[in-house]
Amino acid sequence: MIHLLNRKKLFTDSSAEAAAQVWSTLDQHHIPYQMKTVNSMGSLRRNVQSSMSMGTTMGGMPHSSIADQVHYVYVIYVRRRDYARAKALIGQGQ
Repeated sequence: MIHLLNRKKLFTDSSAEAAAQVWSTLDQHHIPYQMKTVNSMGSLRRNVQSSMSMGTTMGGMPHSSIADQVHYVYVIYVRRRDYARAKALIGQGQ
């Protein structure tokens, strides 16, 4: 467990594949990390989308392609002392 005051944000992206590449690289190099997954579509918007889908299609296919998309943001944190090394390993050094 990385303490809240001892961590630094290394990576933020909406791509699960990109996040997986980052945490795989960190695992390979034995760098501890924490990942937070945030649903960027607010609960009100999700509920509206869901109710519109149910109302217009009686629970069948969604009314739009937006309705069935889940929008996540992946945030990966590392210890402050590991930050420079981790950043270089994932190709964001400088």
